Amino acid sequence: MASSKSKGVDELVVLFSDLREKSLKSGETLEAVRLEFLREVEKGSSSYFSKIREKRLWIFLILPVVLAAACYYFDVVEWLKFREEPCLLNVNEIFIEVTRKKTDCSLVCEGLTEVPRVSDLSKEEFVTKYAYTGRPVVVIDAAKNWSATEVFNFTFFKDLFEKNKDAYRANEEECQFFPYRTEFISLEQAFNMSKERSEWKGEPWYFGWSNCDAAVRQELRTHYQTPYFLPNQSETSEQDWIFMGGPGPGAQIHIDSVDRPSWQAQLSGKKTWTLIPPPECEHVCQSMTITINKGEIFIVDTNQWYHATKVLPGDLSITIGAEYD
Repeated sequence: MASSKSKGVDELVVLFSDLREKSLKSGETLEAVRLEFLREVEKGSSSYFSKIREKRLWIFLILPVVLAAACYYFDVVEWLKFREEPCLLNVNEIFIEVTRKKTDCSLVCEGLTEVPRVSDLSKEEFVTKYAYTGRPVVVIDAAKNWSATEVFNFTFFKDLFEKNKDAYRANEEECQFFPYRTEFISLEQAFNMSKERSEWKGEPWYFGWSNCDAAVRQELRTHYQTPYFLPNQSETSEQDWIFMGGPGPGAQIHIDSVDRPSWQAQLSGKKTWTLIPPPECEHVCQSMTITINKGEIFIVDTNQWYHATKVLPGDLSITIGAEYD
């Protein structure tokens, strides 16, 4: 008789397999399947997950092993043809989903059919409507006068990091690098791509990173200021987030686990965001898409909204952002 843990692995494998087979037949993207899997887990469709959600300690003890086993299983079973494809779901994603705080749907998204675009946003209105509610908004006049919109480009960032060699080490040891669909394993490797590819004449690329180097931070912040609508007592995180790439897919569907809500300024190019409410809000909220143009700032709580991005044709997309309190 199979043990409960073994049965749990089997159930997870079946769930992965069923979703993948449906996607192949319907033409769904892998990102859509990943989100559907999270929804299935959230709704407790698997009896195994329903039980372990009741005792969340088991999540931390068992779930990583279960998912690792499932990923390994998919990698070695030829009939599923997973040999040359990534595992359907990163362990961190399911961790975030089953341990995150439940969303207050009435506050975050109920009745919202599109992301509002505003200008001359007062500090008071920002605080009462958007700052801590999780409700997204685009401030269209927030970054237009920053020199960053004219100065920041691939060469600027590459030269900045080459001038501050320790910044590469700081990124690897203290911060994060997001390769997305590229083969890069570090920020240094990304900045050392060929000149032809950096000019978008070769294989597409999109990557991001967080900066932990003080010298780089000081230089970056000479070209942008704290957004004018943030309250005087509000502080922006010391850590900048930068995302850069050309036309095509950006970040895949995911939800974050960061300390605070954030602002993200579009400094070059255009990027479309897809926002999807968490599963518990789907009965009163709806998915939305919004295109962020150069000079605009997007306020979004990425801890509460599932989100994905796509870079539109045109200039290289460069986004910089930070958390605020």
